[in-house]
Amino acid sequence: MPPNSGVPGMQADIPADSEHHYNAPSRKNRTGVMGYITGVLLAIWAGAKYVLLAFKAIPVLATGGSLLVSFGLYALWQGPWFAAALVGMILVHEMGHVIEIRRQGMQATAPIFIPFMGAAIFQRSHPTDALSQAKIGIAGPLLGTVGAIVAYALYGATGFVPLLLAAYLGFWINLFNLIPAGMFDGGWILAPVSKWFQVVGLALLAGLIFFAGLNPIIFIFIIFSIPTILSRFRFADDPYFTSVPVVARWGMGAAWLVLAIFLGFATLQSDGQLHRALHGF
Repeated sequence: MPPNSGVPGMQADIPADSEHHYNAPSRKNRTGVMGYITGVLLAIWAGAKYVLLAFKAIPVLATGGSLLVSFGLYALWQGPWFAAALVGMILVHEMGHVIEIRRQGMQATAPIFIPFMGAAIFQRSHPTDALSQAKIGIAGPLLGTVGAIVAYALYGATGFVPLLLAAYLGFWINLFNLIPAGMFDGGWILAPVSKWFQVVGLALLAGLIFFAGLNPIIFIFIIFSIPTILSRFRFADDPYFTSVPVVARWGMGAAWLVLAIFLGFATLQSDGQLHRALHGF
């Protein structure tokens, strides 16, 4: 999931400590059903954020404790092998962000797991240009893809079906995170390329609601993506974005496209194999 945060709404495209940072104004007088739902979700997130900050003060408790809680809930939902596969793939993905953040000379916590939402990473400092942030963004899907490929190769060598499940979940998680909107990794990766990718990503999320049903988690993703999308348009001419060389923009865009194509193919391939392995045809 996204750099600095595996959950929505943790940071806009422009660093919080930048003089150009934009905080979307809150609306106190919301009307209608959607306004009520939005208010409830924001209130829930506000409370959860303080819990995450408390965990942040104790790294071992934050990572280990949240991992165990997530594992337990996923195990109750779909069984222990599913839980192990999902938590493992999320951890590999998030560590990609952590490694790149620290490679750039900044500090970041280990992932803090949030059940059914992914994981969060906290930074004490942020990149000063969109290209550096894009590198952090793409590091998660890259390492996550490597982890899924390793699980897939091990399944081929052993025939152990939970490894195929882990590979499928890894491919899917990293593909989903390439959606170019808001706090998704794709939003960070393509931020220096063009602001219009944010609109494309938002349309993809809306399409998921149409095809996948009224999933409340997707609604949360959309709501928390809006401030980042507005920020990207509001500061389109800021040096944070415009200082990125054209060659670097094309390179990052090409990397995103190649990764998206590969993960799309790998997700479909592993999904078909998993279906045959579980159902015998």
